[in-house]
Amino acid sequence: MKKTLLLQTALVAAAGLFVADVASAQVKAEPLAATVGGYFNQFYKVQDRDKDTAVDQRPDAFSSDAEIWFNIRGVLDNGTVIGGRVELEAASYGDQIDERYLFVERADIGRVELGSTDRVTGKMLYFAPNSLPGHGTTVHSEYSATPNAPLMWFANANHDKEGINVYTASNRYFGSKAGKGLQLGFSYVPDGCEDFDANPSTATTTAGMCGNSKFGSSTNTGQVSAQYAAAANYLETFGQVDAALYAGYNSVNREATTASTATASGAGKGRVDGWQLGTTLTYNVGDGSSVALGGGYTKEDLSKRDGATLDRDRKAWTVGLRYLTNGAAPGSIGIGVEFYRRSDSNTLNGAAAGGAANTGDQDLDYYHLGLTYQVAAGVLAFAGVGVSDLDQPGNIGSGTGSDSKQTFGVVGLGLTF
Repeated sequence: MKKTLLLQTALVAAAGLFVADVASAQVKAEPLAATVGGYFNQFYKVQDRDKDTAVDQRPDAFSSDAEIWFNIRGVLDNGTVIGGRVELEAASYGDQIDERYLFVERADIGRVELGSTDRVTGKMLYFAPNSLPGHGTTVHSEYSATPNAPLMWFANANHDKEGINVYTASNRYFGSKAGKGLQLGFSYVPDGCEDFDANPSTATTTAGMCGNSKFGSSTNTGQVSAQYAAAANYLETFGQVDAALYAGYNSVNREATTASTATASGAGKGRVDGWQLGTTLTYNVGDGSSVALGGGYTKEDLSKRDGATLDRDRKAWTVGLRYLTNGAAPGSIGIGVEFYRRSDSNTLNGAAAGGAANTGDQDLDYYHLGLTYQVAAGVLAFAGVGVSDLDQPGNIGSGTGSDSKQTFGVVGLGLTF
């Protein structure tokens, strides 16, 4: 997935999301050209972890998270911008090519993205301001100090799978400047496919059902397909306050070998959905300093199926506060806190679970304090401490309960280029 690495105000993040290409669209034609960008985060992490089952882990480790982005862009005679992007993982990873997609865009109409990329609910969201790179409710990272991700993203979402995103241009009503106002986004993903497979005609795994001339299978147990997602955000400035409002909806079909399949792990056929609301409010104090406050709520059905007795609902909310002394300017210092709580309610039939019903909900509490220092343009030093507390009662799914409380600390350096 694409990592959200811009750690300044909500409106700065919005500019990096969609407005950049819109604002740079020109009437003068430009030939297709490629540029290289990306990011590199390297950090040292420590932990003190309590777990109710014996798992040996070191108290410290080094981690890195890096990608190289190949950006393609050109402008047609009529002002239409056309281009694409390929994101290469900068370390050996199962998904070596992260995202790859083409886009077509007009400043007065909107934008279309075709290929494997995050869906609109991952690109248009606004929740708590992020204060610690690689950690938090809006930041996705494969490498972090916490095994239990506190993401507010929808769990049943085909990010980085082959599909289409459609965005409207930002609304210019009510005196809004370019890049502000109301924007709508829609996504459709036929199947959970991203990469090609060498022998799709003989493969039986989920990955083997994708690629070449073969259409995706509709009976891959546990895979989600036929995804429809919609998102809306509204950005506006009211005096010294920059306001960002967000709403999202997601609906997917859970595949299974047969419609009657029901297991404790949640594999089964049927459509599930979810919705979420969020906001980020930034008060510009003056001289480049600002205070950002944000949060949100999400509710998602994870495993409901037609005629089945297994049901699992997720509810989560987050709140965060961050102060920046001078935005993204060199020398700017940031300090922020973020809190997240997630509760997965479980109602299992004894036969489906292979045992007695669950004794309670699965809860995750997460909070951190993050510090950042803008060393230079594109160079950000950071440090933070936090706690991730997972309370998992017995017989969640097909396994036994496994509580885990982790206190962690990180210190590192991030580059964006």
